[in-house]
Amino acid sequence: MWTIPVTHWCASAPSRRQAAISKNRGVDVSERWIVSIDQVQEPLMEHTQLSRRDIAKGAAWSAPLVATTAAIPAYAASPTNPDLAVLFDGGGGSDGYFNSAYLNLGVPASDTPITTQAPITMVIDVVGLNPNATDERSMTFGSSFGSVSRGSYNSSTFTTTITWTIPENTQLPVAKRGSGAVNVLFTFRDGASSKGRITNKIIIRSVSGGTIVSPQTVPIDSSVVRDANQGAVSPNGIY
Repeated sequence: MWTIPVTHWCASAPSRRQAAISKNRGVDVSERWIVSIDQVQEPLMEHTQLSRRDIAKGAAWSAPLVATTAAIPAYAASPTNPDLAVLFDGGGGSDGYFNSAYLNLGVPASDTPITTQAPITMVIDVVGLNPNATDERSMTFGSSFGSVSRGSYNSSTFTTTITWTIPENTQLPVAKRGSGAVNVLFTFRDGASSKGRITNKIIIRSVSGGTIVSPQTVPIDSSVVRDANQGAVSPNGIY
């Protein structure tokens, strides 16, 4: 604690005797006892004044701590009936000759890739387009993503029906061309016949376990939506 020496400052004026003694010695008493208030207060303020930094430090230490936790969004469960997208990717050969096409499955471009929680089943027709040829064109089907079963050929509608089943826990990326797509492969042999060359289109008739929303809802006709590979020999969705 800072104290003021009493010999330097006094609240009362000097006595007559002190004034007389001082006068005889040639000392002006009035000058000796004039003490500036600033002289007294300044060292006191210097000693006791807190800087802004000191106040800030004190506030930081004295402020109560409040524990907070940021909200962590829960991961959305993959839907059991997701929106789906498909595209046809092929047309490497001329119509009615050796040709192949992939049917790629995924989610729409605006969605997030998912893992299926239930099987997805598609019923697909491969339809012959030569009305004079009742023969079935030679073709094969296969997929590394699930199973493909082939039904009997209907000569009155020129149709071969297949069923493609994609199992649960299959990762579905955004539907796209190229490697990494979930797909089924259609391989067409030469369509030559005694009634002229046979060409085919692919129609998705129905789907369960999901809803196809892109490029449209079922039925989806490859000759209508056309092939995604517009630089191919046969980009018209006819194989």
